[in-house]
Amino acid sequence: MTGESRHHPDLLRRFVPTPYIFSRHDGRHEICVESNDLEIALGIRHSDLVVGQKDRAGRLFCKVIRDPSDFADGEAKLIVAAGTLRVLQKGRGTILIHDRERSELLGFICRNLSVQELVSSLIPALLRA
Repeated sequence: MTGESRHHPDLLRRFVPTPYIFSRHDGRHEICVESNDLEIALGIRHSDLVVGQKDRAGRLFCKVIRDPSDFADGEAKLIVAAGTLRVLQKGRGTILIHDRERSELLGFICRNLSVQELVSSLIPALLRA
């Protein structure tokens, strides 16, 4: 056994820094965003995702990670619901998880998915599910 330390890769992206942190309050609605991608963070912050979501008490916390090494390989979207959790998967490279009870959204986004599609199609489809 050697004295050198071994560093294992973080394949699940558990420890990815999210330096782009924004929040927005407009009356009774609040959205907080953390991301490692400035374009994603700003796109979600400027969207109207929490408006009209009556079961969310006007608050949504989002943590979305852009995976620079993965491409979307399919167009099919799959939404699975179990209790308060909703999961949307698009191809192999994108997955979004929404916990309705905690008003939290966690996402891992492939590098070739546009912010426009994320904000105008995928996240709203998940929140409506």
